Amino acid sequence: MLIGTATSAYQVEGNNKWADWWYFERKGDLPYRSGKSCDQYHFYEKDIKIMKSLGFNAYRFSIEFSRIYPSKGKLNREAIEHYRKLVDLLRKNEIEPIVTLWHYTLPKWFYDLGGFERAENTAYFESYVEKIINAGIDAKYFLTMNEPVNYATQGYLMGEYPPFKRSPLAFRRVLVNLIDVNDRTYSMLKKHGYTVSFTNAMYGFKYPKIAYPFYKITDYTLNWWFLKRAKFDFVGINYYRAINPVSFRQHGKGEMNWTIYPQGLYYLISKAYSLFKKPVMITENGFASSDDRERSKFITSHFKYIEEAMRKGIPVIGYLYWSFIDNFEWTYGYTKHFGLVSFDKKTMERHVRRSAFTLKRIADKYRGI
Repeated sequence: MLIGTATSAYQVEGNNKWADWWYFERKGDLPYRSGKSCDQYHFYEKDIKIMKSLGFNAYRFSIEFSRIYPSKGKLNREAIEHYRKLVDLLRKNEIEPIVTLWHYTLPKWFYDLGGFERAENTAYFESYVEKIINAGIDAKYFLTMNEPVNYATQGYLMGEYPPFKRSPLAFRRVLVNLIDVNDRTYSMLKKHGYTVSFTNAMYGFKYPKIAYPFYKITDYTLNWWFLKRAKFDFVGINYYRAINPVSFRQHGKGEMNWTIYPQGLYYLISKAYSLFKKPVMITENGFASSDDRERSKFITSHFKYIEEAMRKGIPVIGYLYWSFIDNFEWTYGYTKHFGLVSFDKKTMERHVRRSAFTLKRIADKYRGI
């Protein structure tokens, strides 16, 4: 079983100055600047050493589209070589690389062309994916994209992420185009023998009888609509919280003030397997808190329900905690602390939190299973 952590390029690499988010941070349309972050672009060797010491055998990271193509038609071969070195070092340390091809941010030039709102822009993304495939990245697992429904919701319905729109029509158009992007990318990767999926931001629900129809529709829209239309080899679940469940006992809500509902993960795993009969990977599951004991409780309480699902015969092939290290948490900046590792913003020195050893014990138990 794969046990490890997850990050995204823009949130940990630092200085992704060719991305749309970087532009809007400096324009003042976003509340925080990402800056150097934890500078994993230059400190990845140190981070992999920590992963190895903790016994993790998987690491999910993303390739930054805007680094590979900083301007239209201009390929950055140095960036491709960087990611190849990263993967090779993970392999050397017996850590399975799980590669996300797109995690929210776009090259600024791609954004200027309309991003994924325009179907014809799919060709540019395919060209990017083709270059990654041709680079011979030594990975088994590829994720075409991260949380497409959440991306469309935040950017085109809620107006909180670039391009800051509030248009149901644009929202629908982006989702339809992203299904096409996923399916085209899936086919490209499958030709080369990769195991392919995408990640889904999913939510736990407990339906109060009086509001059952509303929650049923919300559950379907957020959790299952995209999955029922797109191609994938396994179900990638990003799970953090519940939405308005009926009362139940829980531990602290953490810095995000989210409703923590471990049982919801069991429901999602069970339903995903019932619907699709494909393996499940927990591609994100995390807790932002300055109280490390609460983070440990979060990990153990959720993994208990993963184990219950596995006892029922459901193939759960991996668990990736979000995140390996504290990072730039989008519109929250550096005010939220999800990491098993913290870092000093001046020296970039890493500090392993005690909760990392909670996950280490799980990794030790499931190594080789």
